[in-house]
Amino acid sequence: MTPSPYDTWLDTRLQTGADDTWLADHTLYAATTFCTLLGTELLRLEDVSHLDPSARLQRARTLGFCVASHGEAAIRNALNELAALSDGSNAKPQKAFGHLFIDFSQAHLDKEDFTPFRKILRDGIVGIWPVAAGETVLGIAQPVRQLHSILTASEETGIGPVLLEQCLIDAGAIAADDDRPISRKTFDAATFADLLAEIPTLVGPIGMQRAMGAKKGQFASLAIDGVLVPRINIPTINSPWRKSDGIALVAELQAMAVRIEPSDKRWEGIQEAKNRSDLSVGKIIAGLRAGNLKLARRTDLEGYAALCVLKEEIDRMKSQEQEAAGGPLITAATFGRSVGVRTQGWFESLAAVLHAFGEAALYG
Repeated sequence: MTPSPYDTWLDTRLQTGADDTWLADHTLYAATTFCTLLGTELLRLEDVSHLDPSARLQRARTLGFCVASHGEAAIRNALNELAALSDGSNAKPQKAFGHLFIDFSQAHLDKEDFTPFRKILRDGIVGIWPVAAGETVLGIAQPVRQLHSILTASEETGIGPVLLEQCLIDAGAIAADDDRPISRKTFDAATFADLLAEIPTLVGPIGMQRAMGAKKGQFASLAIDGVLVPRINIPTINSPWRKSDGIALVAELQAMAVRIEPSDKRWEGIQEAKNRSDLSVGKIIAGLRAGNLKLARRTDLEGYAALCVLKEEIDRMKSQEQEAAGGPLITAATFGRSVGVRTQGWFESLAAVLHAFGEAALYG
């Protein structure tokens, strides 16, 4: 039988002690044992059904040696391949790593010279599976959780897994096309800890309206114009809003406002200004923030509904917008009358023909 890379390495090390691989700093007993155990599991990635037991053992040791001799990164990659091979909903480290995990958690658990290999295996497990804080892996209690799965996060927070998965996809924690079972869809626990804590506190439109002191139409306009942005931007989620965003907006605007009596007719609510002038609420808010509009607060109302703008300033803003656009637009019928064309429908028909001709010239 032709000597394998493992055989050559072992023979050289036994005869001369020379070793130019990553295994040089480890005892021969621990290194050979690890290579054999790792390689035996890696055989599952190949078709070795045609090999007899002796050849299969030689192939296992060669596979394990070719990985382990290159160090920690190569070992971690091999562990990831084995984990991916057993990616079922109930797949645990023992299923993924077989006797490598069993022997290191039992026979080699307390052996000092196996410690470096045990650490690599343990780090691999913690980096793949959602190990909870305090859970013991290969004899060491995990100090903090590194990974959550949708399942473990749902169990800890009480948030339903379907809703939770939608939120995590929106936040970029997991990919939308990840087809693994929820017990294996993992994400960084520390990075998304704030999101998990926040999801139960989110509210729907009614909750936001109450928090802000706003009416339905007022809140809708703020949302449509992007003045308020949902924390989770998924249409099917009923409670995507953060109350603190609405409260902060009201506080910001109230700090700009002077108090007025409800009898002062020079002022109108922001929503009324929008409806009367056709200026968007977003533009009005931007004007307030830029200092181009004054803001007042009615004494008989609370929250966002109490905020008012000057009618004359809204009219001026509307005029400026029309001038910037080249003047107010009028209908074809109005223009026809203004130039003395009285025939019913004649000018409108001409305008329609010219419009169609223009489109034909533009799009070919």
